[in-house]
Amino acid sequence: MVDESKIKTIVADTMAANADIQGMIVCDAEGNVVFGHTITGDIKHSEVANLAVKIASNSAQMVTGLEKGGLNEITITADKGLIIILGDVKLVLAAIAGKNARESMGLIRMATKRALVNMIAD
Repeated sequence: MVDESKIKTIVADTMAANADIQGMIVCDAEGNVVFGHTITGDIKHSEVANLAVKIASNSAQMVTGLEKGGLNEITITADKGLIIILGDVKLVLAAIAGKNARESMGLIRMATKRALVNMIAD
C-alpha cells in the first residue's frame, strides 16, 4: 500500500530543496496519479502520468531487447527544460524542471532517485 501523506511530504521536501524542479507527479504502474504538485496550474497530472508510464514501459522493452539490464531512468531534454522519469514496480515518478536546470541535472537526478527510494521504503 502506498502512503499518500508520506509521498506528499517527500515531494514537498524535494521541491523545496531543489529550486529548479518545477513539478513532480507520482503515479502507480497503471498511470493513476497518487500525488502531483506543479508550480504551473495548466499541467494535467493525469496526462503526464499516463505518458510517463507509456514512455517507461516502451523504454524498458527497448533496454531488455538490447540486453542492457533493467531500466533505471529516462531523461528527456527539450528547448525549455527537462523531464526525468524514474520507475519502480509500485510507483513511477516524473520530475519536471526548467531550462536552467541543465546545469544542475546531476543534483536533480540524485534528488529524484532519493525521493523515489524514500517513497517506496517501508
